[in-house]
Formats: sequence, structure tokens, C-alpha cells
Amino acid sequence: MYLVFGKGKSGKSASKLLKSKNIPHLLVDDKTPNWQSYLKNVSTVVVSPGIPPFHPVFELSRDKELIGETELAYRFWKGSVVAITGTDGKSTTTRLVYLILKGYLSGVYEGGNIGRPFSEIVSQTPSGIAVLEVSSFQGYTLKTFRPSVGVFLNFAPDHLDWHKNLEDYLRGKYNIFSRQREGDILLLNGWQEEVKQTPSRAKKLFFRKGGDIDIKPDGWVYFEGEKLFEWKKLKIKGIHNAWNSAVAGAVGRIFGVPAKVIREVLYEFRGLPYRLQYLGNFKGVEVYNDSKSTTPNALRSALQSFDRRVVLIFGGKDKGADFTPLRGLFKRKVKVAIAYGENGNKLVETFKDCVPTERVETLEEALKLAKTKVTKGDILLFSPASASFDQFKSYEERGRVFENLVRELF
Repeated sequence: MYLVFGKGKSGKSASKLLKSKNIPHLLVDDKTPNWQSYLKNVSTVVVSPGIPPFHPVFELSRDKELIGETELAYRFWKGSVVAITGTDGKSTTTRLVYLILKGYLSGVYEGGNIGRPFSEIVSQTPSGIAVLEVSSFQGYTLKTFRPSVGVFLNFAPDHLDWHKNLEDYLRGKYNIFSRQREGDILLLNGWQEEVKQTPSRAKKLFFRKGGDIDIKPDGWVYFEGEKLFEWKKLKIKGIHNAWNSAVAGAVGRIFGVPAKVIREVLYEFRGLPYRLQYLGNFKGVEVYNDSKSTTPNALRSALQSFDRRVVLIFGGKDKGADFTPLRGLFKRKVKVAIAYGENGNKLVETFKDCVPTERVETLEEALKLAKTKVTKGDILLFSPASASFDQFKSYEERGRVFENLVRELF
């Protein structure tokens, strides 16, 4: 008997998968009366990724097998898996890998943290190539999961409101790849020691200057010496997206996709919503919506994408992140900073002696203030570098609200 804890998208998909396999189970959550009493009758507990490890279900399930929805789905999957993780860039890279593989191969599916639970895919088809975005939350509860190709893009402090500490967060990432074997492949950020040291028996390939995946002065991206694409022809902005694209292209070549197909996909890709999304030119002001930015590292990538200083709106729910490493970059890249939300006071204190920094309560107030600060030729960047949950249900809702406000106010 299984107990599935969490009635969100992941929990419902896990329940549907178990039902399709005629496996007895219970679907409960915190609102289920006396849910704890059901534990004595089950052997395996399946937790949704949104359930933190300090939730009572973890402690109460110590004598049970406790796994996550991704692990459950993997146990019924007969195909191969591409697993992509990192603090930032996961969703964009996952989508690019999916589009590249789908452009040449059949039976390719996209899922995981990007939106469609792995269980939903497995409920509908037994095999193929699953391209999965895997978060540290999902990595935390993996037991047998083994991707044939893995990608670890980067690592920076994040989710310290969920994980006990930074080491615990890193362990969640490492666990995604810990069961890889010889013959599997792992693509790693060659600049970051924490990423380079990922424990895995897979063949390791590094993306970095002079690495297996490289961007050379001639403007071309190379994979093991082969020209893949010219990064300046990408429609998505920023050198970080050039590297994301480079990694996606390399995964494509590993699966035998011709470089010509890879170029066609990459040159057409316009990006996912709310990832440094260009909203347009409003009376001479270029506006970018980077609502998906939930970490200082994501804000760093956004600021480095512009060759002139920006008017910045940022802030939201605090996740325990340290913003002080961005102070030097703010001096070079930010004209005016407008902080809002739960961590607004913390942000003002961090940057007020670097650049003019003002504090408001809401996103609407921030945008109204920003309108008085921008002049023709300016860039207005919304890159919160914080979670959305102080004022919004999700980064998507926050992004939609920002876009609507821009079109209303500008």
C-alpha cells in the first residue's frame, strides 16, 4: 500500500500513475483529517516536491520507504532520461534540449519541474526519451533514479528557507547523478568547484573556456572540436543563455542530432516567458520582464546581459540569500534601483550606498515610481531575485501582473 502526500499537480499525477498500475494507495494532504493514522497501513510514502523535509510526514515515515513523485515515475519508466538541474537556467535548457531532440527523434517527452510531472508522462507512455528538469527538492527523494545524460548548470545559494543549509541544498543536486554508471554522460559547469566535484561514475564533460563545450573568439560554439552554432545569432539575450544553448546543443549531438538541426532550433528559439523576456519599446524605453529571476545569481546574469545601466525593479519574498556580492555589479550596471516586497528594507540597506535605491510596498507602486525615473533610451528591467510568494501565487502570476501594468501605465 502506498500513501501519496500532497494533492497538487505532482500528487495527483502520482495517484493517477498508481491507479493505472492497479496499485492500492491513499491520496492525502495536511487537510485530510487524521492523515497520520493511515501511515501504519502503508509501506511506501510518496511526497510531492513542495513538501519540505522538516514537515512531520518525514519524521513519521522513518520506518517506511519515502520517495518523491519523480522517483515513483522512474520505477515504471522503460526509456532513457536526460536530467537537467542547476540554480538558474534549468527551464530554458530543458526546453532547448527537448526541442532539439524532438526535431530529429521520435518519442521525446518534456517534464519534471518545468511543468508536466514525470508521472503524467509515464501514465501515458511506457518508454522514450524523457527530458526532465529536476529541482533539488525532487533530487532529495530519489533512490534508484539514473539519468543516462545529466546536466548540472550552476550552483549558488538558494532555497535556504527549504533546505537546512547550503550543504543540504547541494546534496539534493548531487543525488540526481549519484547512481550514474560508466557509459552515462554528465555535463558540468567547469568554472565552479562544487559542480565539478559532483560524485558520479559517468563520463564528465565540462563547459567552460577551453573545455569540452566552448565558446571561442570566432563567435562559434564548439563541442569536442566540432562547430555547433554562432551564439550571436541566438534570439535569447545574454552570455548565460549562450552557454545554456551550448549545453543543449551538446546533448543533441550526444543523441546523434545533426549540427544543422541544432542550429535551426537554436536560432528560432525566442525564450520562455518571464526569462529576460523583451516586452517592447515604450516611448523609447526598452522593458524586460525577468519575473522567473528568484535568486541573486539570476539577477547577476540579467544585469550582465546589458551593455548600459538599467533602471531596476527587484524584491519579493526573502529566501535567506546574500545580496552583498552584487554590490560591485550594481555600481556598474544599475542607474536607479527600486525595491519592493517583503525583503525591500534588506535590499535598500544592501545597495543604498552603491546606487540610488528607493523602497515601495507593491509592484504597482514600483512601476509607477520607475516611470518617473526612466528617460528615452533607458532600459527598465524587472528582475526580482526573490520568490514571489509574499504578494503572488507564483512567478508566472507576478510576470503577468508586471506585463499588464506596463501596458496600462506606459
